[in-house]
Amino acid sequence: MFKQRVLTALILAPIALAAVFYLPPLGFALFVGLAFTVAAWEWAGFCGWQATAVRAAFAALFAVIYAGCAWAVPANLLWPAQSNLFADNALWLGVAWWLAAILLVLNFKRARALWEHNTAIKAVMGLLTLVPSFVAVLLVRFVNIEQSPFTGAWLIFGMLGIVWAADIGGYLIGKPFGKHKLLPDVSPGKTLEGFFGGLGFVFLLVTGVAYNQGWPEQTAIWYGAAFLLTILSVFGDLSESMFKRVAGLKDSGSIFPGHGGIMDRIDSLTATAPLFALFVATLGGI
Repeated sequence: MFKQRVLTALILAPIALAAVFYLPPLGFALFVGLAFTVAAWEWAGFCGWQATAVRAAFAALFAVIYAGCAWAVPANLLWPAQSNLFADNALWLGVAWWLAAILLVLNFKRARALWEHNTAIKAVMGLLTLVPSFVAVLLVRFVNIEQSPFTGAWLIFGMLGIVWAADIGGYLIGKPFGKHKLLPDVSPGKTLEGFFGGLGFVFLLVTGVAYNQGWPEQTAIWYGAAFLLTILSVFGDLSESMFKRVAGLKDSGSIFPGHGGIMDRIDSLTATAPLFALFVATLGGI
């Protein structure tokens, strides 16, 4: 299984990075929109919908929403230099949802009774999980794109680097050394050792970037932002585990051998993207 995961990752990562760096704005929006539409299809499974027609209709609805979002945040928006009410509200809505999601995860035993049998609530949770993240990814990629086509790409690379470092560090440290369960009712495999391992890998990444940049004045802010984003990354994973547990699913899908579905790959990204985009807007990048 581990070998399969590694081989799949070695294929997926270059494809994702090639899309980030080399697709034109419309192509990038379509690429991300397709991935998030598949994620919506998988979320329909979290809602308990198994009929193909129902899941397709749910995914199609999200595709229309994504198209509207892409129209509202075009590449020439000049965000964040140029304020945009829709973009700002989408990001803050995403952050607010993830604060609520963290509380739901931490209080899973008691809180699940409020939503586990309500399909409409679970569908809205999918909306709040996927749409703000989709908007955030587009906003970050399109930063300063007319003057420097790769500025946003490097920012996306930084965001993915944090998510990947947290995931890799969590696995490499948590697998052999994990003894203290993080939230066993939600995800029996997550451990405190894995969390700190992931955080350590993220801090190593930030240290490398800071060293390469000559230890800029905002280095301390970078560490603080990375710490918050790592926590969100972990809770993105835990939140999806919560929904899968309620739905009785091991994986969100089976599209990637050894990796499950799209949601299994972007769960941490959906949690970190809105806050990362706000950091870009307020701090000038990570």
